[in-house]
Amino acid sequence: MTATTENLFEHAYTALRKAQPQEPGWLSELREEAFENFRALGLPTIKHEEWRWTNLKSISGTDWSPAGPVHITEEQLKPYLIPNDDEIRLVFVNGHFAEQLCKRPPLPEGLIVEPISRVLDSDEALQLKLARYAEQTNPFTALNTALFTDGAYIRAGNGITVETPIHVLYVSTVDEPAEISPRTLIFAGESSDIRVVESYVGLGTAARLVNAVSEIVAKGNSHIRHVKLLRETDATAHVGWNEINVERDAGVTAHSICLGAALARNDVHAVLAAEGAECTLNGLVLGRGTQHFDNHVVVDHRLPHGRSDQLYRAVVDDKSRSVFAGKVIVRPGASGTDAQQQNNNLLLSDNAKVDTKPQLEIYTDDVKCSHGATSGQLDPNAVFFLRSRGLDERAARNLLTFAFANDVIEHIKIDAVRNRLEEIMAERFAGLLGG
Repeated sequence: MTATTENLFEHAYTALRKAQPQEPGWLSELREEAFENFRALGLPTIKHEEWRWTNLKSISGTDWSPAGPVHITEEQLKPYLIPNDDEIRLVFVNGHFAEQLCKRPPLPEGLIVEPISRVLDSDEALQLKLARYAEQTNPFTALNTALFTDGAYIRAGNGITVETPIHVLYVSTVDEPAEISPRTLIFAGESSDIRVVESYVGLGTAARLVNAVSEIVAKGNSHIRHVKLLRETDATAHVGWNEINVERDAGVTAHSICLGAALARNDVHAVLAAEGAECTLNGLVLGRGTQHFDNHVVVDHRLPHGRSDQLYRAVVDDKSRSVFAGKVIVRPGASGTDAQQQNNNLLLSDNAKVDTKPQLEIYTDDVKCSHGATSGQLDPNAVFFLRSRGLDERAARNLLTFAFANDVIEHIKIDAVRNRLEEIMAERFAGLLGG
């Protein structure tokens, strides 16, 4: 690690520890170990293979301080809410719990939806699970563990089904360069079924680093539907790590929707840890201006008869850039694995750029695995066909672009989220759906 980078985050770590109230010893030890790991690892550079398409100079060259609590109104939050009368909502502003903005109706017995800060002393399961799945060998994961102030803790007991989406909003609003480290732990007990939406929202124009980590655990025969929605400002560098652990006959469906940020790196690491585990990972990038979105996905099949599907699509305009690197690992003995991966990219400008790297690593026989990637512009024949049916050039191109992107959105099985995203896309591609 360079001296500059070390000093920057040493300052942030020291400031946080001084500001934090008394916390359990196990968490203090966890933080110290994590920061030592970060010191040893340092920030990656484009010389590291996994980061060769994403330059972090905007992060390593800024003096970050921990963001303090700020009051915002529900009116400011309104554009980012999901229209749903039954919504369960947790809100964190600059990493601090904002109870006045939450919506917490009576919950089913056995369902816990709380800020981590409120259950540190009372929930033994939290101590056993927090930071036990996401490996601290990733520098940003280690940094988050050392610096997080609060976050969402969602735990569903065995046999619970909750169809109402649980919406967690992480809002950042700062006047000077600041660092925010949201932390999420989602745990579904055996035979449970829950839906969780994580929204990352930016207000204001000052630079900020949002370094988010989510641990998502599905026990036997459970199902988690998860959506990560990125609506950061053009002054935000967002680094996110989603750790997914799927056990016997369980399933996780996770969507990553990238709409806003100056620079965003999303890592998804899914471990299919038992027989019959299933995981579906979908992603959509809508890039414009000089936005840079980097999605790195690893699916690790460790035992037999697992199934995984990946569909990532990007629409890039102006001088924006999308990166996709997807790897499927099939371990020795994981026979009967079915793993499919597809990455499709649409370039709307001659100056837009796409990098894609699908990979398969297979160490056993009797598997069904495939991957593919495409990049290109709109099909001129399809544009001509629509124009021959009465659409002008702009409307024809918008309709085809909307259809390309919506192929990902329509897979989201949380109705309120899917409908809202379709509205956002219709607004962006004006003239569609009555826009």
